[in-house]
Amino acid sequence: MKKVQIISLGAFVFVLVILGSIYIQLGGNQEVSISQTHTPTYYLVGKKYEGKRSKKAVKNLMDEIADLVKTKQVNGIFAVYHFMNPDSEQDTLNTFIGVILADTLSKVPVGLESQRIPASEAVRATVGSHWLVSPNPAEVSEKIKAFAKKKQLSLSEKVLEKYNQDKEIITEIAIQY
Repeated sequence: MKKVQIISLGAFVFVLVILGSIYIQLGGNQEVSISQTHTPTYYLVGKKYEGKRSKKAVKNLMDEIADLVKTKQVNGIFAVYHFMNPDSEQDTLNTFIGVILADTLSKVPVGLESQRIPASEAVRATVGSHWLVSPNPAEVSEKIKAFAKKKQLSLSEKVLEKYNQDKEIITEIAIQY
């Protein structure tokens, strides 16, 4: 082999090793954990988005609310509550983007709405990886549905996504009785 080819192959292998280690560091090799659980009553503050599926509009709203958590204007966990299954074929979205309050006595910035999600039995999926390498929401939803079907559970259309940390996303769907 020519010297250039050997150097190129070595550089390629080196880059693959680096990318692989980054993928593992971000939790890309983590499985989605599915369980049946009892959820508490959640109190959220944030803003409702109802309208056409617009990635830009939803992203802007998510960034605005996430910034409230980052700057500690609201103490809690960033969350997205879908009033209807976000994986449906509908061209509209009905979602509440907010923060699950760590303390219900927290001071809430002006201009935010509140949303109460009652306690319930639910199916919970925990993804222990960074959002850059985590499975997409549709894949997680399919795993939840498969779990529910296996256990003969009927699920609500409402979906709560909690973004606990950079490396943990929890999706909960209430069980209908």
